[in-house]
Amino acid sequence: MSKRNHNIFFNTHTVSGIVISVTLYIIFFAGAFALFKEEIAIWEEGKSIGHVERSDIDYDRILKTLDDQYQLTGRDLQLNLGEDRDHIYVFMGASKDSLASEKGKQSNYFYVDINSIDTKTYPEQYSLGEFLYRLHFFAQLPSIGIYLAGFVALFFLFAIVTGVIVHWKKIIPNFYTFNPKSVLKRVWVDAHTALGVIGLPFQFIFAVTGAYFCLSILVLLPANTLYNNNQTKLMEDLRPERKTYEWIARAEKEIPSFNAFSKKTTNNQTDFHLTRGIIKNYGGTNMKYVLIGEYEDNKRFIGTGRTVLDVFSGKIEEQKNPDKTVYSEDFQRTISRLHFGDYGGIPMKMIYFILAMITCFVIITGVLIWIEARNKKSMTISQRLYTARVGHIYLAICLSMLPVTALAFLFVKFSNGYFEDKQTTIYYFYFMLWLIAIFFFRFKRDNYATNKYSLLLGAIFGFLIPISNGIISGNWIWNTFNQHQFEILLIDVLWIIIASISLVFYFKIQPQVKAQSSFDKNQIDYKNISVLKAEEIKKAKAKQNNSNDMEASKLEIKNENHNSITMRTKIIILWIFIILGFIFHHIYGLANVFFKESVFIEGSTGETPFWAHQWRILMEGLAFLFAVMTVQVSKKWFRWISFIWGIIVALFNVYHVIEAIMHEEANYSEIFILLLMAVASIFLVINLNKWKNIQIT
Repeated sequence: MSKRNHNIFFNTHTVSGIVISVTLYIIFFAGAFALFKEEIAIWEEGKSIGHVERSDIDYDRILKTLDDQYQLTGRDLQLNLGEDRDHIYVFMGASKDSLASEKGKQSNYFYVDINSIDTKTYPEQYSLGEFLYRLHFFAQLPSIGIYLAGFVALFFLFAIVTGVIVHWKKIIPNFYTFNPKSVLKRVWVDAHTALGVIGLPFQFIFAVTGAYFCLSILVLLPANTLYNNNQTKLMEDLRPERKTYEWIARAEKEIPSFNAFSKKTTNNQTDFHLTRGIIKNYGGTNMKYVLIGEYEDNKRFIGTGRTVLDVFSGKIEEQKNPDKTVYSEDFQRTISRLHFGDYGGIPMKMIYFILAMITCFVIITGVLIWIEARNKKSMTISQRLYTARVGHIYLAICLSMLPVTALAFLFVKFSNGYFEDKQTTIYYFYFMLWLIAIFFFRFKRDNYATNKYSLLLGAIFGFLIPISNGIISGNWIWNTFNQHQFEILLIDVLWIIIASISLVFYFKIQPQVKAQSSFDKNQIDYKNISVLKAEEIKKAKAKQNNSNDMEASKLEIKNENHNSITMRTKIIILWIFIILGFIFHHIYGLANVFFKESVFIEGSTGETPFWAHQWRILMEGLAFLFAVMTVQVSKKWFRWISFIWGIIVALFNVYHVIEAIMHEEANYSEIFILLLMAVASIFLVINLNKWKNIQIT
């Protein structure tokens, strides 16, 4: 690879990595614990669970009780059965029956205890495991959170590819030359490369599957065209279990047993376990039972089955054999299993957990390499302050997650049963505590101390977690082991391991490690920043006065040429941002599919008109063309054309923002995206203007 191409890939890898590093760390750290979402919820409740086989649940009793409370006639119900918990999730849609009461026309989502039939709302049954799972894809940010996570995953994939290209020749040697006692920057580089390669397949899988899940609506863009805008048919093929049936009339007969249906379904297949139950048009003449399940992992990796029963006729209307593969359905299940690691049991989840933590370490080392490389005496005090500030903020956000998460486990254990709205309580506790920790470490301005305190507090709180569980719930490790409550035991053991490793690293990181840091060797005197800046300006002016004007001009041209690669990389990234912005904006045209609203415009015929293609070619197409050509072409004429087209795109995006504010003021998410596109366009024009004025020799 030529030096020029290497620099392009290196700069692209560095920029993309730094931009997404904090959000990516949060995704992987929270995602590691989200692997044990159900186990955390069981640990938090502190009650022994019965490990009831899903086919042995008394569904008839549950449905009768729910009918008395919620008037089920005319509703569609979905029962998410989970694996081991004594709770199942129930979603019931509004009744389709015109004679239904106001209560029956309200949709509901809640949890049901399979033993007591007690119900709890989502906020009441909320757990720390659910919180960490949602934090994993930023669900706490309404509307945009999941898309933000999707684009982070997309750029992570980009960083992986460029990282492999940059480090390709050093991958094998770094395994053998790694020396923890060498120069600190060398340690971070070797560790970043070696551990990055170890987790590479895992990281690649997570980048692809994460982008697919969070940006899955993009799949509908080509799919919608293939189906000639027949969205009902599209959704039925992708999610057959979501097929809806028109309400006809109430049935006068007694509703047949759901228990008998579940028993018969599971008895026909060995090692087959139910995962979901669906009821369509409850109490109606065309009432349907749907059961979905899958094989044990050791029998078949993907073995999903589905049976649809017409309740009153007793006829099996549809059946998917779990021994046969259906691409449209099983592909999505394959993606899900690869992403969540819900195959191979607890050992596989532990492997995923370890690899996720390794990825967190790779992210941190990448940030530290960047910080070390940019703290040089040759740089101005403003540049060094900026680098130090970014490092303090990034590490404060990332490293403080360990003690904050450990303390949150203690909080939910001690507060269990005291708050009705557990969701809001956990939100306030976690985010407020995290914010305090971030500010404390940020203004302490010591990355070494941030690391040491985070490890020490994480270790202390981690060891207290199993102790608190034993004191409050009586679930000491030896008790949970003897009672086969392995879900509770797993969380306690997991935290003992995390706390032990944290304590080992705490004692291993000695002051001499800090002494190797460039920030310790070239310390910044924060108390005299203004004096340092004044002296720097004074020296710069003196140097400028002693220099020949011609030499200064040549030096300026040389520096601009030297930085032209960085400039081009920045321009390419901004073009890509604009491309993604246009695509992201188009997503909102299909979002209503999920709300069962029509996305047809007036006068549509089912075919995409030519003018629509023209707009997409002018917007995404030309932006993509300029991004690609910028990689290779740097002629004066091309820079001028790019500059002119950049101005046109910027004006269009600014106009689009104003138009959206005037006519769609309630569409906050769309306005937000359009505003970001306008900002990116303005930055693009500024950089294109600088680029066209550079004299390239």
